[in-house]
Amino acid sequence: MHSHYRLRPTSILTKPLTQRLQLIHSHSHSHSHTSSLLPQWFSILRHAIAQSDLLLGKRTHARILTSGQTPDRYLTNNLITMYAKCASLSSARKLFDITPDRDLVTWNAVLAAYAHTGEVHDGDKAHEAFHLFRLLRQSVVVTTRHTLSPLFKLCLLYASPSASETLHGYAVKIGLQWDVFVAGALVNIYAKFRRIREARVLFDRMPVRDVVLWNVMMKAYVEMGIGDEALLLFSAFHRSGLRPDCISVRTILMGFGKKSVFERELEQVRGYATKLYMCDDDSDVVVWNKTLSSCLQAGEAWEAIDCFRDMIKLRVPCDSLTFLVILSVVASLNHLELGKQIHGAVMRLGWDQFVSVANSVINMYVKAGSVYYARSMFGQMKEVDLISWNTVISGCAMSGLEEYSLRMFVDLLRSGLLPDQFTIASVLRACSSLEESYCLGRQVHTCALKSGIVLDSFVSTALIDVYSKSGKMEEAELLFHNRDGFDLASWNAMMHGYIISDNYHEALRLFCLMHESGEKADQNTLANAAKASGCLVGLQQGKQIHNVVIKMRFDLDLFVISGILDMYLKCGDMESARKIFNEIPSPDDVAWTTMISGCVENGEEEHALFTYHQMRLAGTQPDEYTFATLVKACSLLTALEQGRQIHANVMKLNCAFDPFVMTSLVDMYAKCGNIEDAYGLFRRMNTRSVALWNAMIVGLSQHGNAKEALNFFNEMKSRGKNYGIEPEIEHYSCLVDALSRAGRIQEAEKVVSSMPFEGSATMYRTLLNACRVQGDKETGKRAAEKLFSLEPSDAAAYVLLSNIYAAANQWENAVSARNMMKRVKVKKDPGFSWVAIKNKVHLFVAGDKSHEETDLIYNKVEYVMKRIKEEGYVPDTEFTLVDIEEEDKESALYYHGEKLAIAYGLMKTPPSTTLRIIKNLRVCGDCHNAIKYISKVFEREIVVRDANRFHHFRSGICSCGDYW
Repeated sequence: MHSHYRLRPTSILTKPLTQRLQLIHSHSHSHSHTSSLLPQWFSILRHAIAQSDLLLGKRTHARILTSGQTPDRYLTNNLITMYAKCASLSSARKLFDITPDRDLVTWNAVLAAYAHTGEVHDGDKAHEAFHLFRLLRQSVVVTTRHTLSPLFKLCLLYASPSASETLHGYAVKIGLQWDVFVAGALVNIYAKFRRIREARVLFDRMPVRDVVLWNVMMKAYVEMGIGDEALLLFSAFHRSGLRPDCISVRTILMGFGKKSVFERELEQVRGYATKLYMCDDDSDVVVWNKTLSSCLQAGEAWEAIDCFRDMIKLRVPCDSLTFLVILSVVASLNHLELGKQIHGAVMRLGWDQFVSVANSVINMYVKAGSVYYARSMFGQMKEVDLISWNTVISGCAMSGLEEYSLRMFVDLLRSGLLPDQFTIASVLRACSSLEESYCLGRQVHTCALKSGIVLDSFVSTALIDVYSKSGKMEEAELLFHNRDGFDLASWNAMMHGYIISDNYHEALRLFCLMHESGEKADQNTLANAAKASGCLVGLQQGKQIHNVVIKMRFDLDLFVISGILDMYLKCGDMESARKIFNEIPSPDDVAWTTMISGCVENGEEEHALFTYHQMRLAGTQPDEYTFATLVKACSLLTALEQGRQIHANVMKLNCAFDPFVMTSLVDMYAKCGNIEDAYGLFRRMNTRSVALWNAMIVGLSQHGNAKEALNFFNEMKSRGKNYGIEPEIEHYSCLVDALSRAGRIQEAEKVVSSMPFEGSATMYRTLLNACRVQGDKETGKRAAEKLFSLEPSDAAAYVLLSNIYAAANQWENAVSARNMMKRVKVKKDPGFSWVAIKNKVHLFVAGDKSHEETDLIYNKVEYVMKRIKEEGYVPDTEFTLVDIEEEDKESALYYHGEKLAIAYGLMKTPPSTTLRIIKNLRVCGDCHNAIKYISKVFEREIVVRDANRFHHFRSGICSCGDYW
């Protein structure tokens, strides 16, 4: 590698600034030095603006916050200006939003940020800017020409003549119509929109016109092909006493071909040019470069682009400085297509052989988000320096190409060049996003030690971040405590590390320590603290953090307030969560999804679906996680139709390729009683995870398709999905269930007593239910006693035992079981059954007469019972479970909730429609038997989901095999 490039120019250029930052940092905790630091803050910010160095600007902002100084209005305005000049609109807007004491400079700075982005295709940004302008007009602040300047630029960027006319009217209203700048901007806008007449009227009435304005007007005539008017204007320009410049001359000459009827006039123009020494003069490019540089420094990117285009048209010889400036301009615009055109000119003229120009091309592509072209340019370079390497390595790290960034770093080391702090920090950023981040981070750590830059604050913070994200908190703590001082980024990295290591107490302890040390928290700090409180379900701590957020005026920051919202939801405080959410002016997709997910986790599934509807009305697009959460809500509600609607939205918004969403849909269809759709969706999916196979197997099992479930399991094994797991208590529980279903109760009891785990309540409940089915009173009593000791408040144990005795006509024992339930104050959940008709849920309980169509429903029940009796149905009065007369027992059985729901479904749905009934408790034996007959007599498929499983009734047969 070429030795003269090993001087590491980047380090030499930035070393004084780095030393200055370190000096400031060393005094950052001393309040006596706060005022003396102000000139240095401004100096660094000016440097960041001049170099378009966003990272330096952000670090300076962080240092200001950690110095213990609350930025005053002047410093805040400079920070917003820095973000604007460095093309970070989001950061400028965030700082603006949390600034309470705004003056006109603050408003002007944030409006300038919108104009500086250059995001031509993002019309929403223009709308935001004009919305801010409307808010400004409503305030007491008096606007000036500097307020209108960015708005005029936006009118040009987004080609909005109507907005221009509105601004023109506003300028007239406030008396700025004939202000030189305002009128000139309007002339330029009208000229660019080819509204030459309006432009000329304004131009002629202006009391003062500078050279630039004359040139704009002449160029408008030339571009519209009205050369004679341009010549007349040039003549008037010359007579005005002002001196036409090189741009004036070239504008006129560019408007005519070699032969023209105005040859005499053109000769005079050429003669004038000769007097100015502008024709074929090497100094030409210097003049043009000065113009380009002036536009760049003034933030007038598109003016610089126009200037460069004129240079190309007039064949002005460009030099390296020309391309360095214009590439910086394009980089500030993040405009890929324009950058490609400039790159083409660079290659055509051979300037790509110069390292500085080639580096600028790489930087332009990285800023435009195209690392592919940056890498391609790097590969074509015959000579590279450390700047070349750093730009590509950093670009890859920030663009999700972490592995390529590491490979580039290895190649850099092999080339013989020594990395600097920027190289190491970029590579560590790449490491932190990879699975093997710990091992890679240690190797880069070693390189940093060898290079002597491990104590650099950026490097050490990046190392803390790598170790924290890897869960290696001991290494992170060692680095953290051995630093000369703490910066905000390292505090945040440590807190985040504790959170992902599930050490929430330590994260909150660090937050308290940080607060006590005088360190000012930022958005990341507060979001981390809120998350730690939520994960600990520490509502009181969370409320204290919320108070800090309000005190520091971060309550309008969407990132922070979303964290507070999530905390309240995790703590189950739905009232506070709703209040927080309703106060967010414009929730983003994260805030909406957080609210939807919180509703589901807190058992408010219907409100989750309502919130989703509001989300769509607000115009916010859901993502894959939103859909997975909504599908879960539909599963819990067994809301099949709503689930289908969510599925349709998934398809419409191109989220159907997400395996997590599709697995949730398969599970939803199964849990909503539609195993056929679940199966069809499963078969259509190209990739199948273990979770997807499990969802399908569980679904088939719940629907009684045992044979097919086993076939699925065998197919899953045949595709190489080895399980190889040690049996846990859940596996023993399944074995107990299988033996119980087979009627082998003694064997099931033996498994429970001999396994290496303490029997669970689920096992004994399964065994007790089997005893009810088989009529085994003695084993049932033993199972019930175990269940009472494990879960004394479980109503199911008392009810099952009572049912066993009642079925055996041992009414005293049955009553005794019920009385025991009363003594320990256990309440049996009331039985509900419901059916959804046209998206409306109709709820029924046994003997229910609250429905508005009760008489019709009861008549239908009696008709149904009469029909199935004719077919052979005999009421099973054992399930009355009370000692009353036989006739009364039969009557009591008729009006169980599930029978009422089925009768209503038969009344309200067309023949052959599948009825889907949900029951919160286990379906009773008589109803189970009756529904089999109903499905046969009325030729209906009836799907009943009870507390245990699904029952598919078809042609007098149930999928459960009469065991549930």
